[in-house]
Amino acid sequence: MQRFFDGAERLVEVFMAICLGAMGILVFSNVVLRYFFNYSITWTEEISRFLFIWVIFLGAVGALRENNHLGFTSLVEKAKRVPKLIMYCTSELLMLGCMILLMLGTVRMSLLSTKTYAPATGMPLSVMYAVGVISSVAMGLIVLGNIFKALFVKGAVDGMVALKESEDEIKQDLAARQEAGTK
Repeated sequence: MQRFFDGAERLVEVFMAICLGAMGILVFSNVVLRYFFNYSITWTEEISRFLFIWVIFLGAVGALRENNHLGFTSLVEKAKRVPKLIMYCTSELLMLGCMILLMLGTVRMSLLSTKTYAPATGMPLSVMYAVGVISSVAMGLIVLGNIFKALFVKGAVDGMVALKESEDEIKQDLAARQEAGTK
């Protein structure tokens, strides 16, 4: 199962890199066209905006999986085992509730906007809202996995609550993951 999630994460990272590259090319080419030729392609701005939205939402999924979102953990870190577990699971359940609300809202918006088209590209706006559905489901699964680990893997909650305070800690964590992946 872990292999599946690692593969999916890699696929999402590649997709995000392609989106960022496409955004850069589209915006740069439009700037050059405007500056040198006094001409612009209208759909490039719209596509860039859509790609940017997708990158933001998918990046949030990756950050959640790597436990890199901002959090207030000083109280939880100081708590004993059972209160720490209760506080952690409560916060994860609240996040799960938010993901359910996000999913329901974006499903509704996607369905409402299937016949609404973007002005420059003519793409249905539901394509833009679909990333909310995808990311909320992915984040919900991650949160459920975190709750499972916290409840059934001894000591796991301590690692999931720990705050990464510096870039060095993040680099060490990344190096450890890469080393574990090569074994």
